[in-house]
Amino acid sequence: VLKMMIAVASHKSENRMSAPAVAACMAPLLLRPLLAGDCELEDAFDIGHGGSAQLMAAAAAANHAHAIIATLLDEYDGIFE
Repeated sequence: VLKMMIAVASHKSENRMSAPAVAACMAPLLLRPLLAGDCELEDAFDIGHGGSAQLMAAAAAANHAHAIIATLLDEYDGIFE
């Protein structure tokens, strides 16, 4: 999957998808368990009573997921070849 993502990013002049853009699109799909793990929004979601903390946790998880995938793309050659 990472190799495909690198191939997509290598054609950014045609598709406008840089490596960070590809990472932003794919991170939620690839790291869904990370995003869903600590941020269970379906249970008693109330913005007035801790809901904002849940939203902040969800945003932090999304940022971490993006950073993980972006790093894997940046360091692909060193890690896998």
